[in-house]
Order: sequence, then structure tokens, then C-alpha cells
Amino acid sequence: MGCCQSKDTKKPKEEARKAPEAKRQEPVARRAALDEKRELSGKAAAHADESVDPRVERIHALRAYQEKCPFRYDACTVRGGEVKKYFENGIVFRIIKGDSWFIYNDSLDYEAQVDFRLGPGSKISAGERTTLEETEDGWICAHAVVYPLETLHYISGSVNGYKSGITIKPLSDEYRHDMAKVANEIAENETAAVQELAGEETDEEEVLRRCVRTRTPYVDLHFPPHAHSLARPELDVRTFPEMAFMRPTQYLSGNKRASPDAVVGPVVSQSIDCGSLGDSWLVCALAALAEKPSTVEQLFMHSTPAEKAVGAYRVSLNKNGWWNSVIVDDYLPTVNKTPVFARSFDQPRELWIPLLEKAYAKVHGSFATITGGDALQALTDFTGSPVFRFDVDWASAAINATKAAAFAELLIHLTRHSAATVMLSTPSHDSETYLGREAQVDPRAFREKFAEVGLRTGYTYFVENVVAFEKRRTLLFKVRNPWRSTGRWTGRWCYGSPAWKENPEVCSACNGLVDPKDGSFWIEFEDAKKYFDGGGVIMTLSASTDYRVKGCFEDTVPSAVLDITVAEPVRVLLTLSQPDKRGFDRKNPACRFAPIMLTLSKQDGDKQRVMQNTSWNPLQPADEFNFAVSRDVGMWATLQPGERYHVVPRIHRKGVKTDYSRPYVIGIIAEAPLDGKVHIEAKHIPADSSVFTNYVAYAATDLASVDVEHQVHTAGAPLQCSVSATVVAAAAAAVRSPPAKSDPSPVRSGSDVSGDAIQRVANVPNPGDADDDSQL
Repeated sequence: MGCCQSKDTKKPKEEARKAPEAKRQEPVARRAALDEKRELSGKAAAHADESVDPRVERIHALRAYQEKCPFRYDACTVRGGEVKKYFENGIVFRIIKGDSWFIYNDSLDYEAQVDFRLGPGSKISAGERTTLEETEDGWICAHAVVYPLETLHYISGSVNGYKSGITIKPLSDEYRHDMAKVANEIAENETAAVQELAGEETDEEEVLRRCVRTRTPYVDLHFPPHAHSLARPELDVRTFPEMAFMRPTQYLSGNKRASPDAVVGPVVSQSIDCGSLGDSWLVCALAALAEKPSTVEQLFMHSTPAEKAVGAYRVSLNKNGWWNSVIVDDYLPTVNKTPVFARSFDQPRELWIPLLEKAYAKVHGSFATITGGDALQALTDFTGSPVFRFDVDWASAAINATKAAAFAELLIHLTRHSAATVMLSTPSHDSETYLGREAQVDPRAFREKFAEVGLRTGYTYFVENVVAFEKRRTLLFKVRNPWRSTGRWTGRWCYGSPAWKENPEVCSACNGLVDPKDGSFWIEFEDAKKYFDGGGVIMTLSASTDYRVKGCFEDTVPSAVLDITVAEPVRVLLTLSQPDKRGFDRKNPACRFAPIMLTLSKQDGDKQRVMQNTSWNPLQPADEFNFAVSRDVGMWATLQPGERYHVVPRIHRKGVKTDYSRPYVIGIIAEAPLDGKVHIEAKHIPADSSVFTNYVAYAATDLASVDVEHQVHTAGAPLQCSVSATVVAAAAAAVRSPPAKSDPSPVRSGSDVSGDAIQRVANVPNPGDADDDSQL
């Protein structure tokens, strides 16, 4: 509940007089002009200048609208007028137009109890649903209740001063039920129709085929439009009020009903509205995806027109290291015909944002399971690429000049690495970082501090460039703000800052006098460390070919390793994934991460000798054996012709649990298909091999081949899944046979693993969703 008592007051005048006509302003709701811009952003108009980037046009239209319109939702029915907002986030608005007052409720979750006391001498009449009562001292009390997205005609006439008193409170269960009843009955009937069509069939592909064949609106029976998809009573702590499940064809108006689709116009992050689920971490990942529109389009490209016609979409997700085609229907939770969770702000018929969020909720069991997490982990699920965080390094650099210099070199290297996308994070209200602790003292003041400089707490920004000016001891970051609802950076080195003219050589190097107009800005490290508390990197290869191999650990022994012989030099990303704990019951063994590591070894005589192991940073593989308590680990590797390699998944003995064979997936990500360049065979290493006791060399002859489940994921091509020992085929390459080395020796004293190290991945910002409860 919230209250805005007497914060808006005008003293009565001695003599009442008619209120002057309000000065006409820009429309407060979208009309024809903005609709025209929207259509241009959705489909490049035939007469549009082809030299104009449609993405830039859409971004400019969004920012222009944001500057003129104070509303979050496109529902106010009054044009123009004098607009005043109430409450910090502008939940309730009063609009005066002529001699009429209107109240608009710009929320989905609250009813507004509107009470104004109008001064003596006011001459007014009640609007719809407004009651008037005159007090003994001549004041008039006007009362009305305004529900979500309603624009209510409150009063008309001349007002001689007033005092406001507006209170908001959550919608009642009765109101929600009445509002959702009809829509949910339709959803139940369509669910029943699909259940009847499916009969005993449980395979989603077959059920979808039957719906397409009979033109039956598709309902996902594994994740139906039902309250249990919002939260599972037996597993999830969070609960949700009743909502209306509706398809876009039900909540869209006019001709928009006939044309919803996953991607409608140019994909831009500024179009994302976060909604009210509380999954800003996931929305940040969606914004990162939108920076490369082709990535978003590829996630939905396997949906056919016939499937979309019955309300079904396919989303490609990499879950637990394995690529899946996730089928979802297009039912979305709504209030007053508006999607409640993440959505497209300016193009309601564009569905990639809510459908991607829904598919992610489905694979984890419910919407409630995705209300907290790490944006970088979500990006791995969307792209299959490894990530790493540098929160600890950032915090060290913030207080140590020597470490700051080394960290700057790392960031400069990363921003010049074609496969790396660098992100910075602002602290959230529960961050356990040096800035997060400051936020907990006074959350509102902390948010206002960020808003004053055009930033937002709890969100992710992208680093486009890092430039060091040694003479001036200045380190500048070029950061891109993907969020529509924030202003521009206003600190030092902002656009128009005198710092540019005072430092011409810096200005020249950074092109500082040019208005970027895309949300990017320059910020020096001294300011950055005051507003960002860390970040991370995702390693992605455009148009990559991604090979995945399944296995499981029996005790500490993997069921399969990869034997690789090389005919041509290749550079690859090697990854190892274990099951995600998200969505699992705490009693399930998979709810805790085990310490894992991936080892790459090379043939040396009749043995294999360890070359490198994964570490917290894929760009910096380790010589030593460091097991990381992490969902995924990865590293870059260059494979040379004429060599034979082993890729060996490892698990620390402290991660082994009785009666549980922990699954794993090995990934090999290459810039191009590896067929003909390398030969990859799945083989089994016996349990008594010294590789499992951390020797740098181990016997590797006469290993048995084993059949494994494997897949190939290539952008723009259907997913290929097979079961065989051969993962990638190539002509037999001549393998060098160098002189045998001396007998293997342990890395550390003794042959037991007790001397190895376990890295708890400290570069994770949210302890509640990190690895603090892992079994060690």
C-alpha cells in the first residue's frame, strides 16, 4: 500500500474563477505520428531512405517518445493537457484538460483510491464513478476508485484550490478473479481440446503436429496457461495473484491481431520493458542478446508459419550444456489485456521478449524459479558460450593502483578480442559488494544518486572500448546504455562536457565532440568504480559450429573422454557443463554444484601429457589443477596438425555423491565446421588411470571407443543429434611420435587428490544464486 497525502496542494483563492484553458502539449499517448514511426521501425517502409539504419530509427523513436511521455503503459485515453504524476514511479497521474480533471492509473497491480479536497467556492460536477460530499467549512471532498490502466473522468468545473490524498493498494482477489474469469475459461477450454486431441500421446512434437494438421490452437500441456506455471505450490516459495492468460490475438486490438510474430521489426534492447516478474537479471541478458539481432532471430528461426498460425513457437536454448528446441504456446499472463512480465514497449505484437522469458521459465519449472540470478549464466543458456565474472578484480582495482593498471590491460585486451563481449553491472539492492552494502543503508537515496547521472541500479551495461592515456593517467571506458527508461550520463566526459575541449588529444582519440545518439557514453575509471561494482565477459563466436557430447561421472571417472587427432590447425573453445541447480528441490543431488575441471592433454610418446586446465577465465587456462565450483567452465585451445589430444572432464572427489551419477556435457565450439579438419572419437579411460590422481602424464594406449549421444548446432541449420563413438570424422592424420619422456610424476607430492585446489568462483555477485551451497 502507498499513500500520497497532501503533497499536492493549491491554496484557495479569495474569489473562485473559472480555470483557464490548459496550454496544449504533446499527446500523452501514442497516436498516428508515433504509429507511423513504429511501422517504419517494424518494416522498413518502401519509401524510406535505404541509407538509414532501421535499428537507429527505432532507437531514436523510442527515446523521443520517452522524453515526451511520462507513462509506462500505452493506455491513457486523454490527449494533451497538463500532466502531474503522483508517487516516485508515477503510478497515478492527474491530467487537467480544459475544465476537466482525469485520473489515469498507470499500473497493473494496484487500485488507486483518489481523494481530493476542493477549496470553498469551487464549482464542480462529478465525473463517472466520482462521489462528492461538501463539508461544513465549504470544502468539497471528491472520491473515486481507479483500476489498472483506467482513465477516469474525475470532475469538471472550476477549482478554487485543493489538497490531494491518493492511496494505492494491491488489487483484491475478487477483482482479479472477475477480471481473469472469461480469459481463463477460454484457456481451460483450449487446453481440454488439445488434451482430447493428444489422448495418450505425451511427445510434444507429435502433439504439435496434430494441432497443425487439425488447425487446433496449440496449448503446451507440459507448461499450460495455469497458475502452476507461475509457481509450483510444492516447490516454489514465491506466490502470484490470479492473472488472465491470454494469447496476443486476444489482447491485441484492431489489425494487430492478425500479425503477431516473434520478431516484427529491427531488434533493439531499448524496446524491452522489464515487467513485474522481478527478473531484471534475465532481462539484462535479453538486452545483451539484442545487441546482436541475428542472435535473437536464430533462437526463433525454426518456428514454421504453420506452427505459429496455431500459436506455437520454437526457442533454441542451451540447457545444462545441451541444445534443446523448446516448444511453447503464446499464452501470456496479463492484466487488463496487457502482458504482466517482460514485453516489447513500443511494438505489442512483437513476441520474442515474452516468449524467450516464457521458454526459460518452462525449462526451469515455473516463472517463480527465474526471479533471481546472474545475467551471464543466462547468456550461456541462450548462446552456449562460456562466461566469466571479474567482480573481485574490479573491487581490487578500485582500491589498488597497481592492480588497477593490470586490470586495465585485461579490459583493453578483452574489448579488442573479437569473440569477447564485456559488461559492467550496477549494484542491486541485495548485492554483497562494496557498493551494494552502501545501497542497503538508504535504498531510495542510492537509486536517486544513480538516476541523477542517468544510470539505473541493478542493471547491465556494455563496454565498447577502453582507452588508457598514460600521460594524463586517465582510463576511459566507452559504455553503452541499452535501457530506454534512463537518461544520459551526465558526469565528467559526458557529451558536451568541458573536459573534451580541455583535453584535445583525448577528444580526438575518443571522437568526444560527436553526439553518439545510441545511448553510448564515455566514463573514466574514477567515476566508473563509484557506480559499477563489477561485471563479466561472454565469449561468443559469430556463425560458429557447436559440438556437444554427453557423459556422466561414475565416482570421479567420466564415462567418456574425447580423443582428437588433427589434420589442420584449429582454434576452439572447450567447455564443460554440469546440471544447473535452478528449479530443483533442495533434496535433489543436482541442486548443488560439484567442483569440476576440464583438462587438455597432448600425446607424448606412448603417454598423454597435460597441457592446460580450465580456470576462472577462459582466456587464461591454468597449468595447475584447479577445480572450480561452477556450473560451467571453459578455455580456449589451439590444436596443431599431426598431434593427438585428449579432452578429459574431471570432478573432485568432494563433489561425488552416493547413488548419483552426475551428468556432464563437453562442448567444442569452432568458427567453422570441423569435418575433415579433426577426427574426434569418444573413448573411455580406465578408473585406475593416473590422470584421475593429478599426474601430468598418463598411459593412453589402446583405449576403448564408446558410443555417446552427441549433437551439432550450427546457426541457421537444423539441430543434428546422433549416437555413435565418432563425433567428428576426418581422414586419419599422421600423429607425431616424439621420444618418450621420463616416467610420469605427480604434480604435487603423493598420488591422491588431496593436494589439488578447489576454486570457489568468487567472481559471482549474488551469493543466493551462486555456489555458496555447493557440496564440498
